[in-house]
Amino acid sequence: MKKAFFAILSLLLATNIYAQKLEIGFIGGYQHTFPYALVSGDVNKINFNPRSGMGFNAGGYFGWNFYKNFGMDFQLVYAMRSYSFNMRYMDDNITTIFKRQVFNIELPVHLNYRFKINDQLSVLPLVGVSANASIHGKDMAYQDIANQKPVDKETRNDELFGKDGRMYRFEIAPEIGILFKYKNWGIRPIYSTSLTNITRPSFGWTYSLPSKQTKYLFNHVIKLSAIYTFKL
Repeated sequence: MKKAFFAILSLLLATNIYAQKLEIGFIGGYQHTFPYALVSGDVNKINFNPRSGMGFNAGGYFGWNFYKNFGMDFQLVYAMRSYSFNMRYMDDNITTIFKRQVFNIELPVHLNYRFKINDQLSVLPLVGVSANASIHGKDMAYQDIANQKPVDKETRNDELFGKDGRMYRFEIAPEIGILFKYKNWGIRPIYSTSLTNITRPSFGWTYSLPSKQTKYLFNHVIKLSAIYTFKL
């Protein structure tokens, strides 16, 4: 009797999951990072001027329409961020330009609600969070002169993510966006911002921060991705 009950229950669950629309596919696109710096301590010693930079994201996509028009999506994405900032001591006329590239593995999870325009076109507002882990990157320092030769190039992970490095490896980022879906294709603009500062408050660069000063660097990211899915 118990075996029959569990067999029927398993069949019902499997049928219910199958009836709930599942899809897998690919996602990839362009992203732009806007760094935001907060400087504390002796702020009159040094000046920062953050500059935005380009990047990309690419990976796998999984969608689950679990109840009527409500759904979820998950991604596993490899992404690159780039940005730079100018660093200049107030009593010095020389500006140092720091250019950074960071490569992440990202795991975004979103809730969405489908507004059906017709049988082929839908609009899905979404909100969620992304857990990100930096896996490698590089910092390059330039003197702000006509011939911008690198002063130094640092690529080792212990320089960036080690105990005495410059960045925290892990980041949590809330996200909000909208998905425009036509048949199996989708276009998704999304905005993301880091809750955790990914640059340590005090660290050593090619040129170190002055004493009694800390700097926090947050990231705002705009992503525009294309999605293609297959129904299961």
